[in-house]
Amino acid sequence: MLRIAICCGGGFSSSTMAAHLNKQLKEKHLEDEVFLEFIPFGNLYGEQSAFVNGNVKRDRQSEVDVALLCPHLEYPAREAVQKGLLRIPVFILPMRMYGLVDIENFIEEAEDVLELWNNGAQNVITFPDEPRSMTAPRVVSHRRWVAQHK
Repeated sequence: MLRIAICCGGGFSSSTMAAHLNKQLKEKHLEDEVFLEFIPFGNLYGEQSAFVNGNVKRDRQSEVDVALLCPHLEYPAREAVQKGLLRIPVFILPMRMYGLVDIENFIEEAEDVLELWNNGAQNVITFPDEPRSMTAPRVVSHRRWVAQHK
């Protein structure tokens, strides 16, 4: 099972996106193949040991295989990498893809990011032809974009 985190600073847009994608997972009967969860970015790596709603924040990287981040987290993600806080691959979703992506494209993106990681790519993961994924003009997975533009 592929376990994916959708991360943002804490908020509304990525939790809404996660709910939308989870609905698609169920509609397409993919819930046995993919687990998808919203996790605030700071909670992904246990940024603070403060109490939130009575719970201690903890590192949640062991709960997922890959984290796809909302576009505004590019610089915080790079800072977390410099501090050695990330043990799983993280990827900044392209601006145009964020919020508009369907579940198949989202899964493909996560699979391809994980493949890059398994082949030695370093965080923050980018595709070789997209040095800054945040600026990519696509609304589909990278693999579909490449196939469409051959």
